Amino acid sequence: MRHIQALLARELAAYFLGPMAYFVLLAFQVIAFLNFWDLVDSLSLPQREFSTLKDPMSSYISSSPSFWIAILAALPVLTMRLMAEERRSGTIETLLTLPIREYEVVIAKWLAALVMYAALLLPFAIYLPFLYRQAGFYFDLGPMVGLAIGLASMGGMMTAVGLFFSALTRNQIVAAIWTFAVFFVLVAIAPLFYFYAARQHAAWADAVRFLALLYQVQGFALGRLDLRVVALHASIAVFMLYATTLVVGHRDSRA
Repeated sequence: MRHIQALLARELAAYFLGPMAYFVLLAFQVIAFLNFWDLVDSLSLPQREFSTLKDPMSSYISSSPSFWIAILAALPVLTMRLMAEERRSGTIETLLTLPIREYEVVIAKWLAALVMYAALLLPFAIYLPFLYRQAGFYFDLGPMVGLAIGLASMGGMMTAVGLFFSALTRNQIVAAIWTFAVFFVLVAIAPLFYFYAARQHAAWADAVRFLALLYQVQGFALGRLDLRVVALHASIAVFMLYATTLVVGHRDSRA
């Protein structure tokens, strides 16, 4: 584990060698500003003009189409190069000949993706203290903390999934497509299946709703800290990291 810090610094530096990281960070800053603008505009309306079921504070981020579209695009971009680029350039063989274990490489790359993911979300949080202190709007911090926990556990899971697909191929685009497909199913397709199952009164409707990332994050934003969801995300992340380590070790042994 002593090499992880050095490997993490290497991976974070690699993100900023090209323009992609700067572009994605800038795009999320713009989206965060627009989300906050919409939040302030909603809060300025008379109380009677919005239902408590659609409270702007509880829907901030969690029900924002721009946020979900951006995160659907950003996560595959953040993870696609982690292993695929190493394989394409041949540097993975050199890296694994050093006295470094495969799991150290995998964990360092996953942590680097998580740091970048947190950097994407940071602008959304920066605006809230101004609303809380400067504007005198003392909203409940509990749901915001719950939302942060939900987004963090979701990010840990999805970066692990993206890292796994990146380890399976030398082609970054292929890795990004597979990561996007999985994420799209969990965010957009699962709610559609839930609507269908609910209409048919199917026994599996609640199971599909539980797996839908959109509903999970919305629940966190309402202050419902469901530890089952956190455990699910953590379990999938650990399994994906373990599978990635096996893939890296297997390919290295064949080389």
